This record gives sequence, structure tokens and C-alpha cells, in this order.
Amino acid sequence: MKKLLFLILILCLVSFGACLSEDESRWSDYLGVYVTVVGDDIRGYQFYTDFDAILEPSTESLKNLEWVKQARRVVIGFDLEGEQTDLESGKTYPVILKSAQQIPTFIVSVDTLSDEYQRNGLDSIALKNESIRSIDDSKGAFYMKNGYLNLVATFDYSPTQPTYFLLYYDGEKDIDVVNKRLSMNLYFNNSVDQAYHTISSFISLEAPESVYSKYLNAGMNMSDSIELCLNVNAATGPKQMSCKLALKDLLLP
Repeated sequence: MKKLLFLILILCLVSFGACLSEDESRWSDYLGVYVTVVGDDIRGYQFYTDFDAILEPSTESLKNLEWVKQARRVVIGFDLEGEQTDLESGKTYPVILKSAQQIPTFIVSVDTLSDEYQRNGLDSIALKNESIRSIDDSKGAFYMKNGYLNLVATFDYSPTQPTYFLLYYDGEKDIDVVNKRLSMNLYFNNSVDQAYHTISSFISLEAPESVYSKYLNAGMNMSDSIELCLNVNAATGPKQMSCKLALKDLLLP
């Protein structure tokens, strides 16, 4: 595939504490908060949490972790500024960023009916798709928020080769506007014939923006709910995950 490049992030297999010193992360008011990074050096940066609160890191604290500005999804530790002690959805809070780890984030999705894939795809998804070991189906482990599908997968990998994940779908039959249902499939490839390492990792996959517009054009509004179904090839056999989401959850902040 010459034109359809799978844009990937090689999995970050480091511990959370590797990003800052142990003392700094230990004394954070909040740890393990998943956020989507938005902004730039002119407008400033905001972290959209997966529970709808917005965090605004101080410029000084962000200087200690400059790489976060280039990230899409991170899990962070932070202190609240001022006298705030609790976080509520829908509100914005100034924070002091204390620690961060990049979440493996994949931004490619493929409509297998698209002209580009039909011309250049060479059926590569069907030919190269591999099975993961398993996917976490416990409550809360699979969800869509702020334009990203989030899940916990266990899979084999090689530390010297890239690991690929992406979402693919049929742009006609998989987008069911009548029954308010969206079906997608998980693609996985670890670039080796035989991998000797296994890991369980939280990963984020960007939702295709074009899907949102099809539901909107059918008369739905941003707060309407749809069902998302994800088909996964697992070592134990095919598995389907499902969750409910608001249409707005398909969009990036």
C-alpha cells in the first residue's frame, strides 16, 4: 500500500514513574487520569478528561514535560491549584502537571469501500490482520470518548518491530443510521512471524470523523445515543464488544 500509510505509534513499554521522579508522582493529588491533549503554544493547552472535566496545566509545570504538547492521549498525575479538592464533569480546573505517560494512540481508520483502499489497498487488511490474545471485557474497559475508542488488549509483540492497530469498516453496511448502530473491526499486526513477548496495554484509536456526519445528516443530534460494536479477532475466536455512546463522543475536542 503506497498511499494508504498506517500511521502508528510504537508502543511505549515504560513504567508510569519513568516520566518523572518517584517523589514527584507519589505526592500528586490525582494519579492515573486519562486525557486528550488539545491546544498550542499560543492559545495554551487543555486536557480533556474521559469524565468530561477540562484541565488547564500551568505553563511552568508543562515546561517539565514538553513532549506532552505533541501527544494526543496521555495518562497524567497532577495537583489542583487553589483550594479546589474535587473534580466535576463539565467544569474547567487549573492544575499543576506532575507526571505523564503517553498512551499508545493510533489515528488511522479505513473505509474498505473508499476509492483509495479499492485502488491501493490490495486487500491488505484481510491478508495481514492477525489475532490478539484477548481483549478486556470488564465493565468500563471499553468505551468511546473525545473522539477515541479506548480498550485494553493483550497481544504478542517484538521490542524491535512496530506494532500496528487500526479501525476498519464498510462505509455502507456498517453505518446503520436507522437502528443507530455503528460496527467497526480491529486490525492488528505485530510485524513478525513469531513474537516472544506478551503485554496487556490500554490503547486509544481515533474514530473516523466521516462516520459522525452520516448520523448527523440522518437527522440525529449530538446528544443522541448510538450503539458501537467492535469485532475483534482473538486467539480464542471472534469476539464482539459493544458500548453505548453519545454521537458527540465520536468527535475530537
